[in-house]
Amino acid sequence: MLRFQTLAVVGLAASIAACGSDDPEVDPPEEITTVILTFTPDAGGSAITATWNDADGAGGAAPTIDPIALTNGETYTLTLAFENRLEDPVENVTEEIQEEDAEHQMVFFGAVEGPTNTSANAIVTHQYGDMDANSLPVGLTNNITATMAGSGDFTVLLRHLPPINDVAQKVAGLEDTAKAAGNGNGLPGDTDVNITFNLT
Repeated sequence: MLRFQTLAVVGLAASIAACGSDDPEVDPPEEITTVILTFTPDAGGSAITATWNDADGAGGAAPTIDPIALTNGETYTLTLAFENRLEDPVENVTEEIQEEDAEHQMVFFGAVEGPTNTSANAIVTHQYGDMDANSLPVGLTNNITATMAGSGDFTVLLRHLPPINDVAQKVAGLEDTAKAAGNGNGLPGDTDVNITFNLT
């Protein structure tokens, strides 16, 4: 079970979200101090990296946040990474998400057009770039194309979807449910992280 803190890029406020369970067999929440977004241009060139870092953990000083700016017309491979830098050595929480990828899915909202959202004000398009063993999307790797100059919100919601009574919660069609709602309402599971960007 993972606990994530919210990332806000380019000056949007951060908040904390966690998933919980009374099941003693479920892993306890993990501390996340650092979230790293890497946009690598498909055409070549330097990657754009934005880091959200909460050096002293939850409840301490405000996190440091890097800005993000993409180039109109470019297509990027977006990867997300999660760390706990309070541990020595640094704990790579991304590996745990990968191990539990059949129980996690990222959903994208805001000024983005893709499987989980539609917007008349979209400035980027999104497609998933990774799948779990059941051929369902995860969202640690994504394809992002900047399609219009401008700025707007870009929200990433990570849902934790463990089975209930051995019945899977992560099933085909979650993207359609998200698109119909326009947010995370109505989705099964719990919110591990809610990430909002002011994307330029």
